[in-house]
Amino acid sequence: MKIKLLLLVLIVMFLFNPLSYSQKKDEGYVQAAYNAIINKDYKTAITNYTLAIEKFKGYAPTYYGRGLAYTYLEQNNEAISDFSKAIELNGTYHQAYYGKGLIYYKTGDLTNAIANFSSAITHAPKESDYYYARAIAYYQQKNFESALVDYNKAIELNPKNGVAFYGRAVVNKIMNRKQDAINDFTTYIQLNDDKDGLQKEVYRLITETKEDEDK
Repeated sequence: MKIKLLLLVLIVMFLFNPLSYSQKKDEGYVQAAYNAIINKDYKTAITNYTLAIEKFKGYAPTYYGRGLAYTYLEQNNEAISDFSKAIELNGTYHQAYYGKGLIYYKTGDLTNAIANFSSAITHAPKESDYYYARAIAYYQQKNFESALVDYNKAIELNPKNGVAFYGRAVVNKIMNRKQDAINDFTTYIQLNDDKDGLQKEVYRLITETKEDEDK
């Protein structure tokens, strides 16, 4: 669920990142690739982004877009290479840092994942999902204090970020903050109901936490 959610964030950011490229320079390949991404035709997107790059190598979004397509095809090395090139061309390209961090997270390289999520946060400090992503990576490292800080920030920036409440609830439970955990699990249910398929598990965790609290 977590990986799918993070990928969804990546594609949503892409879709709301407007094109600012002249089709005269690349014969319309960028627009064709963009349309292919929207239609989840990632192989066609890669073909068109590659043609666009051959026409003009200095446009960071072409590398970012191709990196995104590689990400969905799980061609991780190619994705990292393209995200890195996008960052080389535009050092403030926070979406590329996030995409790169996601690949490292998927492959279990939590140190590099956190480093790239942190760079994304540096350049876009109001993006709730970047803190959420880094919180998950910290959680996997069992760095619960840092995870809690990031979950708090994710929720502060987006109080409707239901999965951040779920993540924070789990951390609070681990840290023996039982009432805080119950409150967060309850808020998650109110916000997300069962759209993530977690409702049954959350109710189980609420019951378990209440039972622990009574001991």
